[in-house]
Amino acid sequence: MANNLTQWYDKALSTEELRQQFTDLKDGFEYIYDNFNVREDENKELLQEKQFKVLGIVEPWCAHCMLNTPILLHLAEAYDFEVKFSLRDENLDLMEQYQTNGKNIIPKFIVLDNDNNEIGVWGPFAPEVKATVDEYKQQLPPKDSDNYDEKFKDFIKKIREKFTTDEELWYSAYEDIKKTLLNA
Repeated sequence: MANNLTQWYDKALSTEELRQQFTDLKDGFEYIYDNFNVREDENKELLQEKQFKVLGIVEPWCAHCMLNTPILLHLAEAYDFEVKFSLRDENLDLMEQYQTNGKNIIPKFIVLDNDNNEIGVWGPFAPEVKATVDEYKQQLPPKDSDNYDEKFKDFIKKIREKFTTDEELWYSAYEDIKKTLLNA
């Protein structure tokens, strides 16, 4: 789909504006940002030669955004491209164009050319991240069980911790996002 996103990109948040939005996931976001490093590889020159930017659809309360956004920011710094962000809940018209299986699942990173036309889309998860979440979800009781809410809160806490500390997941996300950028 050749979608022109100028109106969305022009009104999107800068990286600093987005960082100010993070509250309870701020520590995890900052930890990943401070500890993740882009690996040197043979694709560096190719990515630096490409002319693109990225519009992210995110929310500061989303653990997947906490994991993937700092990685995208490091890619932007290493390969010199601009990134801006739209908050999903304030921009449902945009989000509905990028649903996953009919749902508003985030993050979504939309790769744009210099005229703000879509040339690639990444998200919402790297396959390894999805597999990890699915594995943790298998430990949940049925939704109609008496202790489901308590166990779901524990699940969220464990996932946040895993995302914050598991460098293998960071690099799985990195490779998957980078692959989308290379193919755009």
